Amino acid sequence: MMNRRVAILAGGLLALGVMARAADVIDGVVAIVNDKVITYSEMMMLVQPVDRELRRNFSGQELEEQRRKAQVDALNTLIEHALIVQEFDAKGYKIPETYVEGQINNRIATEFGGNRAAFIRTLEAENLTLSQFRDQERERIIIEVMRDQRARKTMVVSPYKIEKYYQDNIDQFKVGDQVKVRMIYIKRGAAVAAGAMAAGQDSASPTNQAPSTNSEATVAVTNIEATTGSSTAGIAEAATTATNTAEVPLTNSGAPVAVSTTAMVEAATITTNAAEVVATNGSATVAAAVAPAPPSVDLQRKLADEILAKLDAGDSFENMARVYSEGKEAKEGGDWGWIGRDILRKELNETAFSLKPGQHSRVIETSEGYYILGVDDVKPSHTTPLTEVRDDIERTLLQQQRAQMQEAWVKDLRAKAYIRLF
Repeated sequence: MMNRRVAILAGGLLALGVMARAADVIDGVVAIVNDKVITYSEMMMLVQPVDRELRRNFSGQELEEQRRKAQVDALNTLIEHALIVQEFDAKGYKIPETYVEGQINNRIATEFGGNRAAFIRTLEAENLTLSQFRDQERERIIIEVMRDQRARKTMVVSPYKIEKYYQDNIDQFKVGDQVKVRMIYIKRGAAVAAGAMAAGQDSASPTNQAPSTNSEATVAVTNIEATTGSSTAGIAEAATTATNTAEVPLTNSGAPVAVSTTAMVEAATITTNAAEVVATNGSATVAAAVAPAPPSVDLQRKLADEILAKLDAGDSFENMARVYSEGKEAKEGGDWGWIGRDILRKELNETAFSLKPGQHSRVIETSEGYYILGVDDVKPSHTTPLTEVRDDIERTLLQQQRAQMQEAWVKDLRAKAYIRLF
């Protein structure tokens, strides 16, 4: 009966290289392991999660090749599982049904919040009966138990093997230059006008300021006739004419003031660069050039400068970081631990590796904020000694031994089994 079934379905099972749509899948036998039949649908259940990932990363011929590889891997996994379960049965081992049921209940509790009805609906959506799911869970438990039993066998890694691994892989234990760095980070803030930083200070208007005789104030020149719209060149000429006069009467809040002819020429020269000339009552009134607006200031930068001043005065970098830093390491006093040259961004990295233990940097301005770095200690490039990595090497070698033992075990099971692929 089995051979007849295999013969009928064999022609349709060459689809290992092509993944059909779920609606188009025709189930069939892809392998026989002793008396266990492995179906195409079982294989594709393992492939589907991998296939979604492959579709995102590959296309065309490369996608088809990756799919074929994924299907072969899935089939080998199913064969391996069948062999392990058969070995379990051959040794007369048993898994109590109460234990299997308990594991199912645990999964319902953790994955479905204890809602058994939701669990059953999920099985139905996956075209699984509760009995089929129970068989799958039993198989999972058996495989886990058998592998764990093999892994529990006593294995010892000799000192010679540890030392040989260390020498053969010495490059992975080489460490580049390192610094133990702390960081204070202040986020960039909104810029404000420099004049607004003084609390309560009103902005001055020209009407509130008394006239002055210097070039920054309005100068009323008498005895020089001017009409509205007179050119600045004309005023300069008039001022030059005034050089034959010993003094020129000016008005400053109504009081005449004596000004030298040299000052008069300077005032007229400045006036030629002024924005405007206004004629008033037959006297030329020269408006001085408007002073540029004060530059804007980021108060966060001012805070960073104040922090730097405190550090320069001897305050603890760790304490200042805890209080002021907006970085995620603030609670640890800005501690980044030991870092290599490939951890920080370029401008911070160059600064960090230029500092000596106990030193801190100036304020480093970036597009997002302001940084101050402090270095606690420095390690030059070196090779980590064997004494510091011996335990890590031993764990690595033990894992390798377990993997090799599992591989040899499954290979032995394959050698003793009847396996036929379609």
